[in-house]
Amino acid sequence: MAMRMVGLVRAKAGGLIARKSIPIDVRDEYARLYKVRWEAQLRIPQGTPAPFAKTQHGEWLAEIETRIAALRAKKNGEGQPLTRLNAIALAGRWYVWFVKQHETNPGPAKYWREFGDHLVWNVIYPEAPDSYDEAPKDDPEWDWAKEPDVREAVRPQVAELARVATFLASEGMVLNAAAYASFVDAVGDNLLAAVSVLEKRANGDYSRDENPDTFPQFTDGPVRPSGVSCWELFEAFVLAVKPPDKTVTRWRSVFLEMQREFAEVGADGISEDAARAWIRGSSIKNVSR
Repeated sequence: MAMRMVGLVRAKAGGLIARKSIPIDVRDEYARLYKVRWEAQLRIPQGTPAPFAKTQHGEWLAEIETRIAALRAKKNGEGQPLTRLNAIALAGRWYVWFVKQHETNPGPAKYWREFGDHLVWNVIYPEAPDSYDEAPKDDPEWDWAKEPDVREAVRPQVAELARVATFLASEGMVLNAAAYASFVDAVGDNLLAAVSVLEKRANGDYSRDENPDTFPQFTDGPVRPSGVSCWELFEAFVLAVKPPDKTVTRWRSVFLEMQREFAEVGADGISEDAARAWIRGSSIKNVSR
């Protein structure tokens, strides 16, 4: 069944707003993890250029939908499993994806420096045990940060900072509870390294990043369709045609939605009837203007 896009509307106070109701079957768990019970909201300030607003909206919706899908998979005992090795390997895919999202235009180095400080001191450090505060020199590597209770406490914030939901949506993947936890933990172990690389890029250092070479090969996962996925088709189009940035931005959220809907069949497996049904059931006409 096609997913209906949640639309952006003008807010009375100015700017844009989108609302997504939290389904009742996952509402309690969603509230526990994300501190929102009835609906998720996205507010975009007045004056934000339309292409950027549409991109932000598409990524926000992908994140909310992936959260809901993951919670349902957990509740129903469904979703794709991962071995620990493949969770780390998938984190390697995420690492390359995350850096690539920002590498060509990383912005000011200060942003990434503050990002790293926030991760360390506002997300991880508050979960430090009393024993660490009493004798910090006894654990200079912060081994306590990998304890199960600390992992569970920081996982939602790590997932949000790392845009895990957007990444999984672009891959067309829904993980079961254990796989999701292992994957986000592996991402958390590598998020600071990715941020450090982006800080270097912002400072003009484009020397080779050897971190991707350290990850194992991802060999277990959903059975991928033969041929090209919707997202790969989009990336190939951008590479070959080199359209204006505003065109890339305008269509990015559309292809994210297509990737989620047709992940199992791939771009060359979409029939005309299926494509027409999807168009009727989504709001891509509004997104693509």
